[in-house]
Amino acid sequence: MKAALLYGKGDLRVVEVDTPEIGPDDMLVKVKVCAVCPTDIRKYRTGNHGVDRFPMNLGHEWTGDVVEVGRGTKGFKNGMRVIGVGFAGYAEYAKIPQIYGDLGLVLEIPENVSYEEGAFLEPLADCLHAVKDQAKAKAGETTVIIGAGPMGLQLLMVAKSVGATVIVSEFMKKRVEYAEKLGADYVINAAEEDPIEVVKRITQGGGADSVIVSIGNPLAIEQGMKMVKKGGRIVLFAGAPEGTTVQLDPNIIHYGEVTLTGSSWLGVAEVNLNLYRETLDFIGLKKFPLAELITHRFTLDEIHKAFQVQENREGLKAIIIPP
Repeated sequence: MKAALLYGKGDLRVVEVDTPEIGPDDMLVKVKVCAVCPTDIRKYRTGNHGVDRFPMNLGHEWTGDVVEVGRGTKGFKNGMRVIGVGFAGYAEYAKIPQIYGDLGLVLEIPENVSYEEGAFLEPLADCLHAVKDQAKAKAGETTVIIGAGPMGLQLLMVAKSVGATVIVSEFMKKRVEYAEKLGADYVINAAEEDPIEVVKRITQGGGADSVIVSIGNPLAIEQGMKMVKKGGRIVLFAGAPEGTTVQLDPNIIHYGEVTLTGSSWLGVAEVNLNLYRETLDFIGLKKFPLAELITHRFTLDEIHKAFQVQENREGLKAIIIPP
């Protein structure tokens, strides 16, 4: 079968490999869709950020059909549509090991959810963690999201779902339009306006209850620090390049009793795996057009083009469709 594997920094190859052999408690899945995640690009460019071996299959946002199950596998059968788990998605077939089933992470795709929508499970679960657990956003409060890329727009969807008033700050015109279309209460074109002043004006000088920074650069983080109200919460959602430093005014935190925290995957101190089930229910409600975030589709042989499109911010979400 074909697979796209990372062999080292900047060395991504589409190669022929053996189809995985499954054990008695594993299952083999025919991959239907695998989305390109920003962390895939980071691993590709740096050769680290979670790479513990080479070659490595970077794909982890994928869906497919079960085509073979081990004799000890319970609850799954051939033909079942599932959301994949693990780094295996950039390939024609993927093995899901027993451990993922034991943890309850192998989820069947509901009938009203497409393969493409199902591929959003992992990144959208990350957004639920950021909005609900870290930003603690809720109805009646104001949340600012800095950046309207594919993750920023998913953060917008989740923040709207909990009833928060959402302000989105973005400097790319096309992404400003996406944020408006997806229902942000206020959208700031940061290329034309000072987002700090606009947030202050909208909040009548008080600042936002929470700010989620979905861009990993110092300016965005520094802006977020100046947008939050006293007693508010700032969440660093996006990773930054190694060596990044930020000019931090400690008095904002000290005198304002502001909480500055991060958000990574489903949590670090306590991993909340139940978010996967909650997220699948969220997707099934069909309140937000997740599939509209997909702007590019490529074959497995075109994975370098997919990475380039994603890296150059030519669209929003690129996906790979194996043969």
